[in-house]
Amino acid sequence: MAALFVLVGMEWLGAGSGEVTIQESSPPPISEESSTGGGDGVASVGEVYASQGPGVVSVDVASDLGAAGGSGFILDDSGHIVTNQHVVEGANEVSVRFSGGERRDARIVGEDPSTDVAVIKVDAPPDTLTPLTLGDSDALRVGEPVIAMGNPLNVGVSVTTGIVSGIGRPITAPNNYTINDAVQTDAAISSGNSGGPLLDSRGRVIGINSQVASGGATGVAQGVGFAVPINTVKGVVQQLITTGDVEHGYIGVQMFSVGMEELEAYSDLSQDQLRDQYGLPENGAIVSKVTPDGPANEVGIVGGEEEDIGGLPVPIGDVITRVGDQTVRTPDDVISVVNSRSPGDRIDLTVVTPGEEPRQVEITVGSQPEGAGS
Repeated sequence: MAALFVLVGMEWLGAGSGEVTIQESSPPPISEESSTGGGDGVASVGEVYASQGPGVVSVDVASDLGAAGGSGFILDDSGHIVTNQHVVEGANEVSVRFSGGERRDARIVGEDPSTDVAVIKVDAPPDTLTPLTLGDSDALRVGEPVIAMGNPLNVGVSVTTGIVSGIGRPITAPNNYTINDAVQTDAAISSGNSGGPLLDSRGRVIGINSQVASGGATGVAQGVGFAVPINTVKGVVQQLITTGDVEHGYIGVQMFSVGMEELEAYSDLSQDQLRDQYGLPENGAIVSKVTPDGPANEVGIVGGEEEDIGGLPVPIGDVITRVGDQTVRTPDDVISVVNSRSPGDRIDLTVVTPGEEPRQVEITVGSQPEGAGS
C-alpha cells in the first residue's frame, strides 16, 4: 500500500556553537547568455558544474563498521559543510575531500536524524572555500530542470541531470520520523550521492540528495529519487550551528499508513459500509497507537485493536478528521502540521471515536523524544 524508500546510503570504501551566514540571494552570474536559457539567469549544465562544483565535497567516514563515504556542500566561508545525517551517523573520524583533491579533517557540529541533516566543519582559509547559494524549495514547479552533484560510488564529484518529478512528497527519516515536502527527481542518484546538493538551473541548492525509492524484491526503482527540501534544511542548520540540537514538534501518535479515502479504495468497501460496520468517518487519519504520557494521551486520544477490513489489518482507533481548519485526508496532513509547529504550540483537532460523534480537543505540542514518530 505504501512505497518503500531507502536511504541513498554511503559508499563503503573497504554539540556545536558559533554563527552562520547563509547565502540566499541569487548566485554570481554565470554568463550573460547561456547555451540553454538565452539569459534570464539560466545556465547550461556545464556552466553550473564549473561554477558550483568547487563547493561540492566528498565526505569520508571511519566508524566501527568500517570506512564509508558520501557527499556534502560548503555552506559558508567559516567552513561549515552540510551533508546527510545518515552519512556521518556513528562516525569516529570524518574527513572531507575537495573537488581539487585536497583533503582536510572535519568535526561533526550537529546531527538531526529527524530531517536527515548534519553539519560538519573544516578549518580552511575562507578564500579556499566556495559556499553554495541556497534557493527556495517552496517555489519549485514540477517539470523544472535540476542538477544533482555528489560523489557516486566514490568516483569523484559528478553531475547528473533531470527534472522535478514531484513536490510535497513525504519520506521517512533515519529515525522513522517523516520529512515533509521532499523533492522528487529523476536525476540519477546512486550510493555515495547522499548529502550532495540538488540544484536548480541557476545553480541554487534546492535540496539535499537523500533517498531513492525501492521496488522491493525487484530492487531500486530507476529514476525515483528524493531530496530533503532546502527550506527545511535552512532552519535545521541554523539550529545545529548555534545550539548543536534541533527541536521538533511531537504529539505522540502512530497512525495507520493510509487515510479513510484510501482505505475505501483498498478494502473495496463503500463509505457507507465502513461507517455502518465499523463506525468510521468519511475522512481522516486512523490512530493506531498512542504514546503513554504523551500529548495525545493527555487529551484522551486512543489507539485501537486491529480488525480485518476487506482483508486488511486495520487498527480501529480514534480518527483525526481535522487539524484546525484543515480537513485531514491522509496521515501526512497531520504530520505536516505537527512538523511545522514548535514545542509549546497548541493545535485544535477534531477527533472521532468510531461509532461516536466528533469532538474537539486542544493539544499542546511536545518536544519529540529520540526515535519517536509524530
